[in-house]
Amino acid sequence: HCGGVDNIFPHHEAEIAQSEGVTGKKFVRYWLHCAHLLVDGQKMAKSLGNFYTVPDVLAKGYTGRELRYALLRVHYRVPLNFTWEGMKEARESLGRIDEWLARLEEVAQKENVQRPTSNAQRRMEEHAQFEEALDDDLNISAALGFLFESIRETNRAIDQNEMDSASARAWLDWWKRINTVLDIETEIETAVPAEVAQLAKEREKARSEKNWKQSDELREEISALGWQVRDTKDGQKLAPRGAA
Repeated sequence: HCGGVDNIFPHHEAEIAQSEGVTGKKFVRYWLHCAHLLVDGQKMAKSLGNFYTVPDVLAKGYTGRELRYALLRVHYRVPLNFTWEGMKEARESLGRIDEWLARLEEVAQKENVQRPTSNAQRRMEEHAQFEEALDDDLNISAALGFLFESIRETNRAIDQNEMDSASARAWLDWWKRINTVLDIETEIETAVPAEVAQLAKEREKARSEKNWKQSDELREEISALGWQVRDTKDGQKLAPRGAA
């Protein structure tokens, strides 16, 4: 049975008394009482002018996916302090995950016989830590901490050319498992708008001419249109900045 911490007394105690008085059976075995939602450290209220709706967040240019991540990353027993800075951090975190998955996909598609590092192997052997954290009173903070620690280690292995295709595929399979819980991956293939494609082409030309200032300016224009550009040794890659 779920509810806010302010419902423990008398609301939930009244529910127990009424239900068990009628049925003679135990009403609920497990209770999950969540802490309050705060906005900039204060209780959200129209009178304080800090009352936001989902359309308000979307109007700021954020996506439903980014809002969902911002809300799920904090343990349910801890007050969630909603801030625009927190929304920015959620966008950056999802960007890190998207970039990590793209890098793993690139490695997975290559044919090689390199052995994975013992470090990468060890992390795969310990992948149960994500599930164990969630088993501990839905400790999402610890679960996400393990995810980003794994991202750092696998990125390091890729940078050092110590990740083989089989290991990359194993990590992608692991991700599919945990994403059944998080449900934060962009799965919809999105066609690149003509305007974005043209800006990307101009940026590629600017980089070939070592015009870094223009390259950065074009990156900002692409970002303003809701797309992110990533530079790889195989050229620049475009991807939606988020998905609703």
